[in-house]
Amino acid sequence: EEGNRQLRNHWKTWVTEDDIKKLADSGAVNSLRLPVGDFNFEPYGPYIGCTDGALDYIENLLDWAHEYGLSVLIDVHTAKDSQNGFDNSGKTLGFEWTSTLNVYPRNLVTFQHWPIRTAEWMGVFDRHNGNYTSINHSNIRHSLRVIQKIVDEYSGHPAVLGLEPVNEPWEKTPIEHLKRFYWEGYLIVKKKAPYWKYIMH
Repeated sequence: EEGNRQLRNHWKTWVTEDDIKKLADSGAVNSLRLPVGDFNFEPYGPYIGCTDGALDYIENLLDWAHEYGLSVLIDVHTAKDSQNGFDNSGKTLGFEWTSTLNVYPRNLVTFQHWPIRTAEWMGVFDRHNGNYTSINHSNIRHSLRVIQKIVDEYSGHPAVLGLEPVNEPWEKTPIEHLKRFYWEGYLIVKKKAPYWKYIMH
């Protein structure tokens, strides 16, 4: 309950209609990239109940963008079990503290992240050998269902420019499985929203 209350307050204040109007009035912006969580469309684990109401705010932003003449790229920024091992993929763990206090540059504690990160959206990753030992087809199907839900929900919205089906999958993602995922997602999008851009990033 508290998590959802905090998120609703954040959504209500982080981006407002006035912000969208200012961007449009600036003349420097004609399109927005909207990062969304896969869990907004098919909740799982700690996100169940916590993100209730998120779709209302997505709808608000799309409506504001349309009103002020901006287009919106919907960016699926998280994938279940993380597509790149970073916190912006919805992963909260996967770092090791390397000091308790660092006097240089500013009395900071430090940690390492890059050498030990793992991304298990596509399967079980063995970070010692640098490869995947199995493929998680359930997670991939989950992501494809999310794409379908986004298309079903927003294919008729005039502000939507297109979809980025997964944000920045890491360099160790099994390429053949990733290409198959991109292709299957593309077919889902183009079947119902043929005019949408399909962005791989």
